[in-house]
Amino acid sequence: MKKILLNPNPLRDINLDCTKKVAAFLKENGVETFISGEIPDASETGAQICDFDSAAKSAEMIISFGGDGTLLHTANRVADIGVPVLGINIGRIGYMAELESNELSYLRNILDGNYKVEERMMIDVSVKRNDHVLYNKIGLNDAVVLKTGIIMTADMDIYADNMFISRYSGDGVIIATPTGSTAYSLSAGGPIIDPMSRNITITPVCTHALTAKPIVLSYKRVINIVPQNPQNAAICVSVDGDSGFELRHGDILTIRTSEKVTRLIHVKNTNFYDVLYSKLSDRRYS
Repeated sequence: MKKILLNPNPLRDINLDCTKKVAAFLKENGVETFISGEIPDASETGAQICDFDSAAKSAEMIISFGGDGTLLHTANRVADIGVPVLGINIGRIGYMAELESNELSYLRNILDGNYKVEERMMIDVSVKRNDHVLYNKIGLNDAVVLKTGIIMTADMDIYADNMFISRYSGDGVIIATPTGSTAYSLSAGGPIIDPMSRNITITPVCTHALTAKPIVLSYKRVINIVPQNPQNAAICVSVDGDSGFELRHGDILTIRTSEKVTRLIHVKNTNFYDVLYSKLSDRRYS
C-alpha cells in the first residue's frame, strides 16, 4: 500500500485528532498520505494537500473518518473510480465502519497485506419528468420517498418491470439495497438481508393498509414509482440521506441495480452477524 487518501468529517473528527494519528502512522511506514484541501485545517494533519477527485483516481485506498453518513458520502463520491474504502467510526453507531477510533492498530494489517475487499451492490436512481431526466444519483444504502408535509399522505403506484405491485398510501416508501436493509428500512419494519446478497427491498413507511408489507425483489428488477398526489402535495426522494429532490404528480422515479459497486475494506476477523449483534442489539444500551 503506497498511496492512501484520507477523508475526515471535521464535525465528527474534532480537531482532526484521529486523522492526525493515522497520517503520522502511515508516514512513519513510508506510505504517501493525502488529504483534500476542502477540509478545514487539513495542513495540520501532516498529509499532502490535494484535490480530492484527482487523488482518488490514483489512490489505492480511501480512509473515511466519521459516521455512516461520512462513509456513504465517500462511497458515492468514488463510485465511478472503484477505489476501496476503509471506514473508521467517530460517530454514534457507525454500523458500516470497519474500525473504531480506538482500533487503529489494525492499520498494520493493511500495510502487511492482511485484509479483504468486499463488494457491495449499489442502485442508480433517476427522475423523469415530461420525458426529460432531471435527477440522477447513485446510492449504497437506499432511496427514500417521503411526504414533506404533516397532513397529507404520500400516495404512489409502484411497478417492477412494468408490472403493477401496489399503491401505497402513507408516509412513504424505502427502496433499499442489502447494505441499506439494516438502516432506515430496518427501523420501518423491513427484513435484515445479508449484504453479500443481491436484492432490492421495498419497505412501506406507516402505510394506511393492513396488507402493506415489505417486498424483496431480484436485483434484476427495475422499479418505477409514480406519485399520485395532487399537484400541491410535497413528496421528496432522498438517496443515501442527500438533500433530496421534490417529486411532482406524474413524475417517474426509477430505481435499478447499478453496474458500479462499493468496495469496502475489512481487516478484522469479524463477520456480518458479529457486527449486527454488537451494533444493533438492544444489549448495547444495557
